[in-house]
Amino acid sequence: MKPIISVIIPTFNRAEYVAQAVRSVFSQTFADYEVVVVDDGSTDKTKGALAAFKDAPNFRYHYQPNSGRSAARNQGFTLAQGDFVLFLDSDDLLFPDALAQLYEAAQSSAAGMVVGQVQFANEQLKELWLLKPSVETCSEGKLTYPSLISGRYFLLPGAVLLRRKCLQEVAGFDCSLEPCEDYDFYLRVALNCELTCIKQPVLQYRMHGGNTDMREIYEGGLKVARRHLGLLADAESIPASIRRSSRANWMVRVADNNYNLRRNPEALKHYLRALMLQPALVFDRRIDRQILASLIPVLLRERFKSMLHRSGNHAQDEGRGAQRFS
Repeated sequence: MKPIISVIIPTFNRAEYVAQAVRSVFSQTFADYEVVVVDDGSTDKTKGALAAFKDAPNFRYHYQPNSGRSAARNQGFTLAQGDFVLFLDSDDLLFPDALAQLYEAAQSSAAGMVVGQVQFANEQLKELWLLKPSVETCSEGKLTYPSLISGRYFLLPGAVLLRRKCLQEVAGFDCSLEPCEDYDFYLRVALNCELTCIKQPVLQYRMHGGNTDMREIYEGGLKVARRHLGLLADAESIPASIRRSSRANWMVRVADNNYNLRRNPEALKHYLRALMLQPALVFDRRIDRQILASLIPVLLRERFKSMLHRSGNHAQDEGRGAQRFS
């Protein structure tokens, strides 16, 4: 009999973490699941680390030549049998009631995506901070795609339960968009279905030295933006007002990424394009500040930030001195 939920874990040379990820699934309070591990050509001791699970009836291990994590996830989906799918990275962990909480919410909603909170942790799994979905984005009965672009992004693998039927009209993960292929994938799903959120943490996201460099993420985000601007141009089924606001939000995202990549002229150009698409953004104080900051040469901006940082540290030192002698 096929399981209700398939948990798909792609992995590559993560022998020190992958068994913990699998064990976090086997520790679930929800029982009707399967685990599909796709080993993307690991050359370390990954297979040996997973040997303890090989006889479990709801565990499958698939080895393939190294093709990238997108191809591994897509292969995992091909092998999966559940009516619901959850992609889990091999260095992260599910909390024990994650599947139960997500499935319960799915049962009481028609939404195609159910999203939980994410606890960021250090390499020793000590909590750092909690990422919560925004209230605006989690309003059922409406397309939440525009707010997913503009708000703080929270659709992370391991925190999103997907209905299989909602994925039938969506192509899989795009290898050409790594390391932001999951960003693109979940947003494309959001173009076709509703989203609902729960208020419980479901995923422990492990921060470590092997995490993707931020510059790569900014560059990858620009690729995703170009793709989605093209998708919106062809998405005639989406109301024109939503398409327009989505395009404006993408322009802001492109501007922000270029600003973080120290490309002031490109940042300024896209902030202004966003204002042309959605003039109400002129009342957004953050965007106003970013436009002004984009007019300042990068070297001068960095020097000014360094001066502020030093003066802040000096003020803190003086404050500590005053406390010491008071």
